[in-house]
Amino acid sequence: MTDLFLIVQMVLRLLIYTFIGKGVLAVLAGPGYRSNVVWRFFDVITLPIWRLTRTIAPRFIGDSAIGFLAVLLLIAVNIGLYMAFHSQGWLTPPPASLPG
Repeated sequence: MTDLFLIVQMVLRLLIYTFIGKGVLAVLAGPGYRSNVVWRFFDVITLPIWRLTRTIAPRFIGDSAIGFLAVLLLIAVNIGLYMAFHSQGWLTPPPASLPG
């Protein structure tokens, strides 16, 4: 079960870092950031999570804040996943090494 946890956690972290990279690239590339190949690649990766976040977010939250909200939700899912696995006893600490 630890391997499953690590794989899912890795995917969640990849999505979080891709959202952050997308935002940083938009700031660094200037007004023409949407034509940047790397930004479009990041957009393809993050679009399903962005749409899901837009669907569950209240209407008064603007589209410009959805990326930030998506990162917060992904972090919450990551923490919740850890708590669920830990509470079931599926994550155990490594055995302590004895000095000597």
